[in-house]
Amino acid sequence: MSESPRRVDLRLTIPAAASFHPLAVEVAEKFAEYAGAARSAAQRFGATLRTSIASVAHSNGNEEIAIEFSTEGHQLIATANCGPNSDRTTVPLRD
Repeated sequence: MSESPRRVDLRLTIPAAASFHPLAVEVAEKFAEYAGAARSAAQRFGATLRTSIASVAHSNGNEEIAIEFSTEGHQLIATANCGPNSDRTTVPLRD
């Protein structure tokens, strides 16, 4: 996948229902590669984010999960938020 010419931010909002979690993980993996992460690192990032999303989602599945992607130094950060719950996942980016 071609790399981004610059570091960018992204916000992804999905329904909290578990059936939407794989979509968010797939987008996160592709975005991590685009931002400059190695493919294997992007896949680990996706797996960790899947756990993060599940931990913040409310059991009733009626709320949305907002996932904010940002760069800080040489890493991509994903922060998953659902109501008062929040969790953060990171992946290193190549120089």
